[in-house]
This record gives sequence, structure tokens and C-alpha cells, in this order.
Amino acid sequence: MKRFLPLIFFSLVIVLFIFSLSLKNTRVIPTPLIGKEVPLLALETVFFVNTEGNNLHSFINSSGTKLINFWASWCLPCEVEHPILMSLKKDSDIKIIGVNYKDKREDADSFLSNQGNPYHAILYDIDGFFGIEMGITGVPETFIVTDDGKIIYRHVGPLSSETRF
Repeated sequence: MKRFLPLIFFSLVIVLFIFSLSLKNTRVIPTPLIGKEVPLLALETVFFVNTEGNNLHSFINSSGTKLINFWASWCLPCEVEHPILMSLKKDSDIKIIGVNYKDKREDADSFLSNQGNPYHAILYDIDGFFGIEMGITGVPETFIVTDDGKIIYRHVGPLSSETRF
């Protein structure tokens, strides 16, 4: 019996490890930015268009809920979520800020010309510095921002009709 004790112990460790993996929700990735303001310092390296008065700071701190959506023209899940963003712009008062992430500006503009533009403001994060500041892991990724510019929610992956904020 003593000689089977290490085997039993090792088997228990494996079972606990597998059980703990099954409990983990990979869609929920914690972020230290919840409750903090959008880090606008990195925007020196980001170009923006289509903002009222071209002042992104006042746009983010304006009244109403804002949605910051990181996307790219080369991203297939971004193409899947695009109709959701189009209907959100049409059917709600939420202001949508699109952050084009590590993409060629011509490709992004072509994508929006062909698919439609759901964004009230577009940022071009060519080098990915703003994405690093926001702590994204890839595209698409979406943040909800309050009137005072504070992040209250983060969604990793494409938005869908089942997405609940």
C-alpha cells in the first residue's frame, strides 16, 4: 500500500488541476483600469478624426455612455461584430469610439467604406501604444466608459446579440 501512496497523491493533484481549469471563465480577464479614467497620455501617438472639435479628452468626458472598441480590418471577429456596432449606433445614444489597432490606415478606411462606419470617433493606433495603455490582449476588445471618463466594463472578444453589459 505504501508504494501506491505517491501514485494516489499524484492522481489527486491531476484531478484537482483539471477540475480547476473547468471552473475558469476565459472571457473574463481582470483589468486594473475598472473604475479609473481612460489613460489619455498615450494619445500623443494616436491620430483621430470625426470627433466634435477634434478634442478627444472633452469627447470622452462628455455626457452619455461611451463605448471604446478596438478593431482592425485584418481581424475576422471584428468583421463579425461590425453589424452589432452598426445597429448599436443606429438604435442607441451610446457614442462609439473606434480604435483601429496596428492596421494600415488605407485598409481601415477601405473597410469602413465597404462595411459602413459605426463610430462617432476613430483613433488610429498604428504602433499599438494606446492598446498597451488600455491593457488589451488582442482585437476585438471593448470598454464601456461613463460620463466622467471612467472605465466600468471590459469585454474581450467580439460583441454579439447575446452580449450583456
